[in-house]
Order: sequence, then C-alpha cells, then structure tokens
Amino acid sequence: MIFFHIEFSIIDGMADAFKAMADDFIGITYSNEPDTVKHEWYLGDDDKHAVLREGFCCSEALLEHLGNVGPLLPPLVKIAPITRLEVFGNVSDGVRSALAGLGASHFQHFGGFTR
Repeated sequence: MIFFHIEFSIIDGMADAFKAMADDFIGITYSNEPDTVKHEWYLGDDDKHAVLREGFCCSEALLEHLGNVGPLLPPLVKIAPITRLEVFGNVSDGVRSALAGLGASHFQHFGGFTR
C-alpha cells in the first residue's frame, strides 16, 4: 500500500472554487480507479487549509491516478498551493520521477501493522 498526505493553503475567498474542483477529482477517481482505495478531502474550519488523504494498492495504481487527475492539478494549485506532500510506502522509481516536481517527501515503511 502507498498513502499520500497532501496539504493545501487556499487563497482567501476561493474555498467554494476549491471544493468544486475537489468534487471533479473525486468523480474522476471514483469512476475510473478501482485500485485507488482511499480518496478523502478535508477542509479546515477556517476555509483556508485543506488536506487530501489518498491510498493506492501499488505504484501502478498511483501512476494511473496521476495520469487521470494530472490535467486538473495546475488550476487547483493556482488557487490552493500545495504546502506539504508526503508519500508513505515503497514506491517505484516511476512514482518518484512523477512526483519530483511537486516537492514530495518520501517515507519508506519499516515496521508496524494495520488492523
């Protein structure tokens, strides 16, 4: 499994536009990506911060996701720049390359469990 934690800083007054764009991401992901196992958006009480938590079964699923939503990302980050992108799990070199321009921090799994 591979997990993302992405934080956004929403420009003042753009929360409604951000939510509309997030809905587009949700629709595309839900309809086209059975191997995306988690896709959850959270909005801070101040409407200025948001978090996206995603989970993928493997690197290939993550790359498919990036291919599907990649065209939607530039308009989203224009109104809500990414302030933090963390990737958890053992990812392929292809994933690392695909995320290189987004400032991702990578964390390799070394122990523990999920129930």
